[in-house]
Amino acid sequence: MGTAIDSFDVAGRSTIRSGDGAFFHLPPSAGGGQHLATGVSDELLQRRQAGALPLPGRELIGLVAPEPVAAALLPVFREAGVDLAVGDDREPGSVGLLLHLATMPAERNRFDALPGRAAVLRFYGEGDLVFVDPLSLEPADPTGWQVLRRRLAASPAAAELRAWLDTPAAAADFALQGMAMDLLTARLLTIITAWQRNSPSLAAHRRTLWRLDTLTLANSEHPVLPFPEPASLGEGLRAPLR
Repeated sequence: MGTAIDSFDVAGRSTIRSGDGAFFHLPPSAGGGQHLATGVSDELLQRRQAGALPLPGRELIGLVAPEPVAAALLPVFREAGVDLAVGDDREPGSVGLLLHLATMPAERNRFDALPGRAAVLRFYGEGDLVFVDPLSLEPADPTGWQVLRRRLAASPAAAELRAWLDTPAAAADFALQGMAMDLLTARLLTIITAWQRNSPSLAAHRRTLWRLDTLTLANSEHPVLPFPEPASLGEGLRAPLR
């Protein structure tokens, strides 16, 4: 089925509007009728399909997540045309991007060393909240621990948050359902497709933490910038006294 188009005149010129909101003026020699509409519709559809293809090397997405979550994501990703390969706890092989559900706080830095060889998109739950970390493409992008440190720095209850993350409650099963799961999946797909096509929005996804309240469905975005890790003084070294 071709892309739906609307045909009309603007100041005496034949004009069409494509289904994605683009306008085109047709030369007088183009003619009209159903044959022209079908040809234009098919041409626009081919252009959109070509633009939706992933860049070379960005076709395959790896997923490290518990089986119930993987089973919920697989059919949705396939319907969206995203090739998703479910892996295990080992480091992934030939994927261009790894989608990682960190089931406990201690796992959030598991793949911090991977960017530069493959992109990493991390997500996790904290009680009724779900977070999607900034997309990591390069080693200089925010790591899992840098995201946490930024959150602690911005929190009015930093000590309490840090202590709670060390409790068993912070590693509760990730079991989203209904609209909350739909919103999370939409967010993941939005970032993944932006990476696959190198869309203009990609830069913002590398600097944005996304937060979803699964009960109210309220979601928000928060900037997270990378920062250089402090240098170690080394064993036995002491800073000079002033």
